[in-house]
Amino acid sequence: MSEKTLPAVTLTGEPFERGQIHGETFSAEVRENVERYLSLFAHYGTDRDEVLEEAIKYLEVIDEHNEAYGDEIRGIAEGSDLPVPQIALLNARYEVVYSAYRDEAEDETVSGETAGEGARYTDGCTSFGVRPDVTADGRAYIGENWDWNVGVADQVVVTRVRGTDGLNHVAITEAGIVGGKMGVNEAGIGLAVNGLVTPTDGKTPYRKPFHVRCREVLSTDRFANAIGAVIDTDRTCSGNFVLGHREGEILNLETAPETVNYRYPEAGILTHANHFEGDAAESTLERIIPHSLVRGPRLRRLLATERGAIDVDIIKRTLRDHFDKPSSICHHADPKTAPIEREQTNVSVIADLEERTLHATAGPPCEHTYETYHCPT
Repeated sequence: MSEKTLPAVTLTGEPFERGQIHGETFSAEVRENVERYLSLFAHYGTDRDEVLEEAIKYLEVIDEHNEAYGDEIRGIAEGSDLPVPQIALLNARYEVVYSAYRDEAEDETVSGETAGEGARYTDGCTSFGVRPDVTADGRAYIGENWDWNVGVADQVVVTRVRGTDGLNHVAITEAGIVGGKMGVNEAGIGLAVNGLVTPTDGKTPYRKPFHVRCREVLSTDRFANAIGAVIDTDRTCSGNFVLGHREGEILNLETAPETVNYRYPEAGILTHANHFEGDAAESTLERIIPHSLVRGPRLRRLLATERGAIDVDIIKRTLRDHFDKPSSICHHADPKTAPIEREQTNVSVIADLEERTLHATAGPPCEHTYETYHCPT
């Protein structure tokens, strides 16, 4: 297996200072990430100027909801020597795409219902949570395989955040994005995420972005506040959040723009892929990636066979599963797909909520070893 590891940085100080460190450390990666997304937008016919105009509008929304997050965006721009709108674009990329497409999306239909062009920019993923009563060491774990564009793989980084405006935490993110997608903080609160899509995504723009909510989850010392960060206001687009606490509580939030489904572990195990399992919203992403309907239930079955003996090694083995490859839990690029559209598991991550650590790979877990990243104290 490859010994390649994810590049990591410790971010300290006030928000703008943290952003500067981020931007300076990963200047090349940030620049490449911006160009990757602009190329993706162009590939699907979205105008560069239009998405950057939308990014500016979303920066105003970010400043309104979380001023520190906006300051960190500006710090990244300063450190990487890039225009602020380009960094804002990365941090609101889900919302920007849906907003840019909101007129065209009304004309796009799948089985008679609006699918929305923005669905093309929604990450895949297979996530999980296991309670202490089903693990060998009595600890709670959450995590996922994060499936997304192959071209983004080299821009995935680890940030260890030791700031003045929230709890210390360690997170996996993309270069240039302030809010971590997966992480754990010093209070033992962890986060994993999945993409979801409904026909109403993008119809109401300029709400608090997804990545801002992720940062707020990892900045709080209370589980209730972590839940609130996800559901306290309505959203522009859908998304799934797996929240876990070191004392064993695990909660799944399937969020649509104006509704939320709540799911809990069954017999100590929770899994999720890229479709709504509750009935509070119409789910459409599985029409584009039907393998979502298999990955979540299969991961549950694989973990359930080890109930009571689940440990990090067993979780690693399940995350390497190749049933129905390449559209498997361990996802691989489909050579039949256009190169710019190919996706794979860019990161496999297991969060130990008791130890406040992330075990993560720099690519598909069948090809790469897991490295351990610790939450700063």
